[in-house]
Amino acid sequence: MTRDETRISQEELEAAQYFHGHKCPAMPQGLRAGHLAMDLLGVHRARGGGELVAIVETGDHHFSGCFVDGVMFATGCTTGKGNLVRKPLGKFAVTLIDTKTLRAVRVTPHYERMSQCLTMDFFKLRANGVPPYELDPQVVEPLIKDVLTKPWEEIFAVQTFDQYPYRKEPEVFDAVQCAHCGELVVTSYATSYQGHWYCEPCLDQALHAASPES
Repeated sequence: MTRDETRISQEELEAAQYFHGHKCPAMPQGLRAGHLAMDLLGVHRARGGGELVAIVETGDHHFSGCFVDGVMFATGCTTGKGNLVRKPLGKFAVTLIDTKTLRAVRVTPHYERMSQCLTMDFFKLRANGVPPYELDPQVVEPLIKDVLTKPWEEIFAVQTFDQYPYRKEPEVFDAVQCAHCGELVVTSYATSYQGHWYCEPCLDQALHAASPES
C-alpha cells in the first residue's frame, strides 16, 4: 500500500462480505478501487446522493461482476441513492466523480491481472457451476489477501480528470396517483393524458385499448 492509501480493516472486509453474500476476490477488488478513488480525490464516503457519483462499467452475467458491490460499499454510491450509474461495457472499471468540483478518477485493474483470473482455480470452478459460497477457503482466501495487500500500482491503472462532463439531475419530490392502477408514481415518470395522470404501463393500455363497440 502507499502511505496515503486507506487501509481496509478486517471489520470492513467482513461487513462488505456480509453485504455481498459470499467471499470472492472481485468484491474486495472493487472495495479497494473505491477507496483508492476516494483517496486520490480527497473525498469521504457519500452519505447522500449528491456528493459523489460512481460510474461502473461492468455488465451482467460475467465473471468478476462482484466488483461493483465492493465499489458501492466503499464509496456509498448506491442504486437507491441514485448516485451509482451503470454503463455496461463489460469492463472492470469505476469512475468516481466529485460533483462539487467535477474532478474525477477512473480506476481499473491492469489487463495482465484480470486476464490471469481465467486461469485460476477459483474462476475455473465458478465456470463449471460451483457456487462461490461452496468453494474451499484455501482457494479463495489467498486471492483476497493478494488483492488487499499488493501495492495498488501493481493492481490498478488510474486516470484523472480535472473537469469531468457531468450534469447533476435535481431530485424530484412530486408524485401523482395513476388513474388506472391507483398506485403512486413519481411525476417525472408519469404522463398526463386526457386530463388524467398515468404510469407508463397503464398509459400503454390506455393508448392501445380497443375502441368501444358502437
